[in-house]
Amino acid sequence: MTTAGDDRTRRLLRRGGAVGVLAAVVAGVAVVDLTRVEASDAGIPTVFIGDSITEADTEDVVDLPGRGSWLRYVVTDDRTPWRYVANTAVSGQTLDEMAARFERDVLARSPEGVVIMGGTNDVRLRLPVERSTAALRSMVTAAQEAGAEVWIISPPPLEAPGWGDVGPLIEAERALADELEVPFVEIVDAVGVDERRWEPGLSRDGAHPTREGAEAIAAAVLAAVG
Repeated sequence: MTTAGDDRTRRLLRRGGAVGVLAAVVAGVAVVDLTRVEASDAGIPTVFIGDSITEADTEDVVDLPGRGSWLRYVVTDDRTPWRYVANTAVSGQTLDEMAARFERDVLARSPEGVVIMGGTNDVRLRLPVERSTAALRSMVTAAQEAGAEVWIISPPPLEAPGWGDVGPLIEAERALADELEVPFVEIVDAVGVDERRWEPGLSRDGAHPTREGAEAIAAAVLAAVG
């Protein structure tokens, strides 16, 4: 038998995307947390590319980024200059590999903005800094030629044993951004003691952020571009 309380609960569930956190008891039935977070509809249509730090637990390129990704906390904040189109980051990729699919995965979506964050895997694989920055240059200039605004975000600190020093690549990325006249956001100060050490509790393995670390990265990005 359907009761008035059952009907009320169903209505609340149907409206779950429009409300914040519901934690009520209706007619003896507990209503679970129905929080639904949406990307901001402000800003310019933007595609993001990167590696596992940006991909994290995102399920599909056009889905809202997962809770482990710094990007989720940026695109759901009203201060963001970017209207979310896609998160095309792929775990484990170098800047070279991102550049190889840049036309297909990024520019084919006709973005007005492009955000690039990468380099951790280049350092892990001991690729020459010149090779990495050449790949980054190719992405930035291709986006500019397509009429898109570009932002470069530095990789975070890297203290995983044997993975190398990310500092020289960050400096090379900064210099390239200056040369090509695009904004460069360094996130090391937000989550690290320096390029070789994360602040306690902000990384789970010396390379990837915890959820708290992802939120700290997002806060630094928003402070720089919001």
